[in-house]
Amino acid sequence: MNFVTGSSLATGDHGRILVDPYLRAADRVFAVGDCAADPRGPLPPTANVAEQQGSYVAACLNNTYWNHVRADPGGPLPTPRPEYPAAMPFTFLKPLNRLWDATSEFAYVERGKMVSGGYWGGVVDATDSGISPVKTTVTGVTAFASWRGAYLSKQVSVTNMILIPMYWFKALLFGRDISRF
Repeated sequence: MNFVTGSSLATGDHGRILVDPYLRAADRVFAVGDCAADPRGPLPPTANVAEQQGSYVAACLNNTYWNHVRADPGGPLPTPRPEYPAAMPFTFLKPLNRLWDATSEFAYVERGKMVSGGYWGGVVDATDSGISPVKTTVTGVTAFASWRGAYLSKQVSVTNMILIPMYWFKALLFGRDISRF
């Protein structure tokens, strides 16, 4: 039994926890990512959604709830102050989040979709992206390079950022190692 089905929280379609527009499942309980069901419409169970939801909840905890809970520990949580969507994935790009309106409710910004098609192939679809005014779909080597760059940028350690390209190069030279020790 997993946490979601074992909890007393209300669930909706596909067993996801029902949340309000502020990603609250109950008083002082938040749900984000694949386990959260947005009442305004389903969001795809992708890392982009979970990352933006996590940034939103963190901003609410730091900017609204922290001061409120210190002042009134037993009281209900207030409506969070307006936050800008976490559309930009990197700290140095955060000022660009101000291109969207700040709202108290969670707002998801589609950044596009990427698929790797093996070596030298792939697809990047930024058609529904709110970031680019140009409707864009890229395929082939450009999409492959974009996917690899995005993959590397999501690594949390410098060690992985160095090792992963080394493994890619090794696989390019010698093929994939499918042996098990």
